[in-house]
Parts: sequence; structure tokens; C-alpha cells
Amino acid sequence: MSTRSALSLLLLAALYASLVLAQQDTSIVYPTTAAATATPLPSAHGYTYAGCYNETTRIKNAGGVRALPDMSSANNTMTVSSCLDFCAQGNNGTTMNYAGIEYGRECYCGQYLSALSEEIDAPAHCVYACNGNASEVCGGQLAITLYNLTDASKTGTAWSVVSGQPAWYGFAAFVMLVFAAIL
Repeated sequence: MSTRSALSLLLLAALYASLVLAQQDTSIVYPTTAAATATPLPSAHGYTYAGCYNETTRIKNAGGVRALPDMSSANNTMTVSSCLDFCAQGNNGTTMNYAGIEYGRECYCGQYLSALSEEIDAPAHCVYACNGNASEVCGGQLAITLYNLTDASKTGTAWSVVSGQPAWYGFAAFVMLVFAAIL
């Protein structure tokens, strides 16, 4: 390869990199302390407010794993509703059982909540306003405003127990399906 073509290739790569970087939003809007009137959203998108829980990334022997490890999103216009919608969309169509907002702009989703995450004092720890709606509370530093999925109609479940039937009907149906698959 000649020096001229190598220089042209290098120039083209630099131009491409500058275009890619120009399109990314690299600015972070740092969270602000929520006003005393700010509250967690009680429910939306099939999720219900569960409380303020600790993040697990700095807990000894947690290996840096998050309390809600399956999906995440961060942006400067985060609201409780946008996070819950993101988690309800799920991973490959599977609605996440838990959704949480941390640091005013970070959304985390998980099928489970880490056993190392515990409920903590909300007024002391979940103190940041959502970057996209200052009237809502969106966690804190290493503190998650947590929501859990409570409306089964928002999930991708293919069947459910009809109300009024004992819970063992669902279990019996599952056992019959397993036996049918084996046969």
C-alpha cells in the first residue's frame, strides 16, 4: 500500500470517527435533589411502586453485579413512565418482572431482584428527581426506586388460571403438559 493511499484511508477513518462521535450524546445531565413535593409514580404499565432499594454493585462478594441485571438504559430525559415502558417491552418480548430508576437518569430491568438488595429508607436515599420530570422521584446514588410487575395482563404469559378456580388447577395443567410432552 502506498503512503498516499494509507494517508487517504487514515483521513477517511478519522472523518468517519468524528461523524459517529458527533451523533452520540456524550453530555450527562447530573441529577438534582427532588423537591419535597416529588413522589414516586404509584403505578404504570402494569408495574406498582415497591419502595427504595439499595444497588448491589459495591457490596462485598457481589462481583459488581447490579440489583437488576438484565437490561439497562440511560438518558437525560428519563421518567418513571419511560423506564417502566422500556422494561415492559422487555428482552425479546419478555416483560421484565422488576424495573428501577437510579441516579435520576438510569433505568434497570430484571426478571429478578438480587437477594443482596434490600429495602432502605426512601426519604434518606431515593432523593433524586427524574431528569425528564422533576415531580417524580428517580432513585439516588446507589439507590433504586423499585417497581414490580403486578398486572399479569401486561406479560407475555400464554395462559393463566381462571379466577375463582383453586390455584392447584394451574399446577395440574402444567403437570399434564409435561407428561404430554414426555409421551
